Amino acid sequence: ESAISRSVPPFERVGQMTHRHLPLLLLATEAIASAFKPHCMSIFDQFPKHMSSGGFRPRPSKEEMVKPKKGQESVWSFPRPPVCKEAKGRKVVVKIGDNVVAETTRAYRMMETSHPPTWYIPKEDINMKLLKPSNALKTTCEFKGQALYYDVDDGKSKAKMTCWEYPIPSDDQKIIKGSIAFYINRGLDAWVDGEKAKPQEGDFYGGWITKDVVGPFKGSPGTRFW
Repeated sequence: ESAISRSVPPFERVGQMTHRHLPLLLLATEAIASAFKPHCMSIFDQFPKHMSSGGFRPRPSKEEMVKPKKGQESVWSFPRPPVCKEAKGRKVVVKIGDNVVAETTRAYRMMETSHPPTWYIPKEDINMKLLKPSNALKTTCEFKGQALYYDVDDGKSKAKMTCWEYPIPSDDQKIIKGSIAFYINRGLDAWVDGEKAKPQEGDFYGGWITKDVVGPFKGSPGTRFW
């Protein structure tokens, strides 16, 4: 899942544009944006790895996709636009150091082609006292709406811009209203049913990799258009 929203207009909806046109159009737009530093500089600062990843790797062939075993799912079977479903009964825990930030059995999994799932946790199951509004730039997702970011601060450690929510999600994603998702590559750790999750590669997307999902996963350099 494009866990964090895109910070540029939804080019996928422009006319009859095909997938192979997107790299050139996005590069042109980024070049224009870079000329307006006062307005756009923070986006490049916010996601430096993603915005400077460069190169375009083709989507993996069927032979390159990992074949799921029993109890596993391939992220290439996930849809786009993404779908979000309640992960009933699955225990999710998020920590900063030894302090619990969130703990729930009512999480939601956002699933999108090529992405490991992004987990959204209801605010009722989050220690909201640890979350502080971030000065990060708001971003907009063509599928989910406008995202707001938070820092996590327990008084000992501070993880900047490490979680986000969609206060007014799109009609198709209303299920995540009132829930927050967490990066686990910026000072937080997370467990799903006792298994420590691994972060999706890169600094833009916020998926969690667990043993029940297989890739290849979007996020590494050159995979921006998978």
